[in-house]
Amino acid sequence: MAKPVTTAVPGHKTSKRPRKEHDAELLFCCMDVLQIDHGKLMRDEPLLYRELQGVCTLCLNKQECSLDLAGGFDAIRWDEWWLYCPNSAMLTTIGALQKCRHPAHYSSANAFSHLRLSKE
Repeated sequence: MAKPVTTAVPGHKTSKRPRKEHDAELLFCCMDVLQIDHGKLMRDEPLLYRELQGVCTLCLNKQECSLDLAGGFDAIRWDEWWLYCPNSAMLTTIGALQKCRHPAHYSSANAFSHLRLSKE
């Protein structure tokens, strides 16, 4: 039976909905904390997006994760997050990559079309 739980993340809406044992809601809360754009990730990397959800739903550390998210991931817990979260390395990488903005002149291969290899 699904139990109503509150998933609380500081600065985000509180979700009061029945949460099942195999739910990836904690993944989405963690993505919010890391400022990862869910829609962009789902569009650009659908298989990775589903893989992250699958890993989260099967994780045995949901209680610890839920408590840390509710507590706002203070500096001490944030440093230990990677020890128990199987998605931590990938989420950290995705967050860093999404925050990286390439200059406009590097945004397409057409920017390099004027370069030619010499035929010698």
